[in-house]
Amino acid sequence: MSAKYSVSKAIITGGAQGLGAVIGTRLASEGISVSLLDMNEAGAKETAERITAETGTPVYGFKCDVTDRVQLREAWQSAADAMGGLDTYIGNAGITRDKMFHKLTDDDWDLVIKVNLTGVFEGLRASAPWLRTEGPGRVVLISSVVAKMGNLGQMNYIAAKAGVVGLVRSGATELARFGTTVNGIRPGFIETAMTKAMPAAAQAKMAENPLGRAGQPEDIAGAVAYLCSDDAAFVTGHIIDVNGGLDM
Repeated sequence: MSAKYSVSKAIITGGAQGLGAVIGTRLASEGISVSLLDMNEAGAKETAERITAETGTPVYGFKCDVTDRVQLREAWQSAADAMGGLDTYIGNAGITRDKMFHKLTDDDWDLVIKVNLTGVFEGLRASAPWLRTEGPGRVVLISSVVAKMGNLGQMNYIAAKAGVVGLVRSGATELARFGTTVNGIRPGFIETAMTKAMPAAAQAKMAENPLGRAGQPEDIAGAVAYLCSDDAAFVTGHIIDVNGGLDM
């Protein structure tokens, strides 16, 4: 029996491909209307059309650069208008610019922080008019296992993803009285286009966990679906580690 969902209208950033697209497919399969926001507008629209055809649930695609505050707010309004409202925000957009910290350029630092932390916050702030109303709401922010463990050559990424954990704690506190839960997920090493760009040595370690395999986007999508469901209605301010037991 499927879980019950009291929410029905979700925005997912970084939704054109990879993890965001898989999350969108899973939520749409549960009957939740989805807006996929991505810098790649054509990709977001194409993915939205595919998911709609597969699931029968309306899915929309919009252009959104999360580092552009004006464009982000316009995209949020367009998505809410298309879906007839908004009650769920999945903060998934992310990039890497990996180097040892003493080799990081100003741009390497600034862009990763802007996308992976400030962009996630701006999405939360743009969602506020809908989430700060009575009725169930859900926020799920994507962090990373490296925010807990550390990793070579990812100081900018780790700092941003650790900051996302702070957004979860603060957001849960501020939105609780409106009936909105705010939770986070720390994925382990997941096979996506982004991880395929990692150095070969780093990729080889992706399966070094007790379950003996790299994670799949569907593993994360399942955790997101749970946190959006009524089964998780009393779960807030929590970070779920989905990493095959990597950091036990």
